[in-house]
Amino acid sequence: MLTLMRHGEAGWDAPTDESRVLTAHGIAFIQHVVAENAALFGGVKRVLVSPYLRTQQTVNTILAELAHQPEVITDDRWTPESDISSAIASLEAHWCEGLLVVTHQPLVGNLVSYLLEGDKLHPEPLLPAHFATLTMEWPAAALAQRVSI
Repeated sequence: MLTLMRHGEAGWDAPTDESRVLTAHGIAFIQHVVAENAALFGGVKRVLVSPYLRTQQTVNTILAELAHQPEVITDDRWTPESDISSAIASLEAHWCEGLLVVTHQPLVGNLVSYLLEGDKLHPEPLLPAHFATLTMEWPAAALAQRVSI
């Protein structure tokens, strides 16, 4: 299974987009999401994460709620400006069952659409700390099936 997650709610009072931090509400909501989906997050074996501060904080909040510590890989191919081909290359390089990706819009919405439909005509409107769980044999266009959102 592949879970694609948008980072938690972040504030806007930072000198750069890369340094935006999670709000208290954002942290609390991530904790709620993990608690409500304990079986899903308990099965995470590897995490791919953008280098941006808010995604790093999202992953750290998730990890604090887990009984185990999955492998965490920071990958520059998961920033807001990244394209689908870069994201697919990252998935191929780090593929495993139980993969969680914590990233940004518009990339996450476009990628969900690409994996389900084969294009990005109808991007998934994931809100902060929301996720889509997909099942597939390999990350490629229109090969995924939605498990949850």
